[in-house]
Amino acid sequence: MEKRDGFIPKEDIEFERELREREQQEEAERQRLLEEKKEQEEQDRAEYEKQLRDKKIELMKLKQGVIDSSDVIKEVHEEAPKQTALQKVSNAWYRSKWLILFVIAMVIIVAYITYDMVTADVPDLTVLVVSSDPGFYYRTEEIQSFFEDYCGDKNGDGETHVMIYNISTDYSDPNTATASQAQLMSQLQTGENVLVLSDQPTDFIMKDLREEYPGDERITELGLLINCEFTREKLKWEAMPEGVYLGVRQPAKLLSTSEETMEENVREVMPVFERIREDVEKSGE
Repeated sequence: MEKRDGFIPKEDIEFERELREREQQEEAERQRLLEEKKEQEEQDRAEYEKQLRDKKIELMKLKQGVIDSSDVIKEVHEEAPKQTALQKVSNAWYRSKWLILFVIAMVIIVAYITYDMVTADVPDLTVLVVSSDPGFYYRTEEIQSFFEDYCGDKNGDGETHVMIYNISTDYSDPNTATASQAQLMSQLQTGENVLVLSDQPTDFIMKDLREEYPGDERITELGLLINCEFTREKLKWEAMPEGVYLGVRQPAKLLSTSEETMEENVREVMPVFERIREDVEKSGE
């Protein structure tokens, strides 16, 4: 009977030995490559550090004037590529788009304000109607027509136009109270509009005309009482309150108007006031 060395065939033992030797060789080769790579990296790092040191030394020499030029440090001037008009516009938009949008918005606003000022209808006369009685507001057109009969074409544009500026003193409605108060405060500090039509004392300081019209019972400390047959018919207001008056504001220095300018405004409207007073006096009750 043939003698055997254990239970593993000899061929298998030889194969495993060769496999182990091959793995050992591959591992040795891998280690060798790693060592070479490491050595190369160290050499590259050393070369890079040497270049940095050389450049630093050359730069110090240049700054100190020891040398005029250096082969180690070279300035590279590359000509910028030429851009097309579309590329220039695109780059400008990318860098400054918010500034461009702001400028465009400002141009539009200025253009609108300029256009509005040029094309605005400048009235020949403005009358401030100040009251809590809605009857004044309902008769805005009648009041406008009434004053246009006395105003005439003062600004020389070929037309007669009176603007009625309604200021409500009824603050019971919170939705409109703030706006009304803002209107009143704005006009209080503006001396361009000096005629006031009202049926109550207001925050406006009125010119006392009793010295100019002594003995006229229709002239009070507030102005001219206009409730008469003539005005009731003109304004279509049979139930007009007794205390409705037309007053002239007292000239004063305001935030937006000098006292001299306001005095001039008063002188300009006094002929209108006088013509209305004469017709009211003729009407009687």
